[in-house]
Formats: sequence, C-alpha cells, structure tokens
Amino acid sequence: MIDYGMFLMPVHDPAKPPGQCYDEDMELLVRSEELGFSEFWIGEHHSSSYENIVMPEIFIGKALGLTSRMRLGAAPVCLPYHHPAHVAGRLAFLDHLSHGRLNICFGPGAIPTDLEMFGIRPEDSGAMVGEAIQMIMTLWTTDPPYDINGRFWQVHVGREVREDLGVGVYLKPLQKPPPPLSVAGVMR
Repeated sequence: MIDYGMFLMPVHDPAKPPGQCYDEDMELLVRSEELGFSEFWIGEHHSSSYENIVMPEIFIGKALGLTSRMRLGAAPVCLPYHHPAHVAGRLAFLDHLSHGRLNICFGPGAIPTDLEMFGIRPEDSGAMVGEAIQMIMTLWTTDPPYDINGRFWQVHVGREVREDLGVGVYLKPLQKPPPPLSVAGVMR
C-alpha cells in the first residue's frame, strides 16, 4: 500500500482577503484527510503576498480539531527566524496536542526577503539550521542543566532548576523517539 501526503505551498491570490485564503487552505486539508491522505505539510513564509502563512504551527493547531488521523507538519519550520528553545517548546507542545500526529521539517527558508527581514545573512542560514537542530534535539533528549553555546544562539538553564516545583524542566515531545524529522534545503 502506498501512503500519500499533501504539501501546501500556500500560494494565495493577493487580491483575496488573507482570511478567505486560510479558510480555503483548511478546507483542502480537511478534504485531504477525507480522501485518505496520510500526511499534510504547511509551508512558512513571512514576506510574500502569495505565500503568507507566518506560523504554520497555529494553522496545524486549528487543523487538529478538524482531523483525526492524518499526520501534520510544518514544511519547513524556518529555523534561522526562531530561537531553537522556542521551536523546541512549541513543537513539543504541538506533539502533545496532536496525540503524536506531528511530523517535523526544518529548513533555512527560501524567500530572500524573509532572511532580510530578520537580519540574517544568506551565507549563515545553513549553519543556523544545523546549530538549531542540534540544540532542539539536546533539549528533547536530555535533562537539565543545559549549557549550550552556539555561534548564533545560547541556551542556559541550571542555576534555578527545581524539579520538585517543575521549574527548569523542559517539555519533551510525546513521541519517543522525537517526531519524524525531515530537513529541507535550498540551493542558491
């Protein structure tokens, strides 16, 4: 048996109201599950009037209430735009909300104006993805204290860890091992 997935490259007509476009995207997602698709992926872009889903995790959160079996994922979560600790926490939370239906794809992003918007040099974006993935996986697979120093980000938790109070303990994904991970790439 072959499994089929759908990738929503959120290409929208800029003449339509964004809310209408998002509703149409959600209808496509729901219909995809009805047709038997096994997974659905949503892109992330920040500075395009044609592709303007700026946080696919929110879109996925809404989709969880409208689907019951299809796996859902952001493709990609553009890691250079987000601190790895934020990404790790948001995706672990989403994995619990989805009851383990989360897929993950990380990447650098593909729209040059997105990089420019966040002050990221294109030549750094690949290294940022690699560093962020290592930090996220460390947060997901080890316990505090954390003393993670990278070229672009740092994560430090240790002095104030109080496991008895639940302070300093980082949320891990539901899925063990962590959710299936893909990495997207862009050639420039």
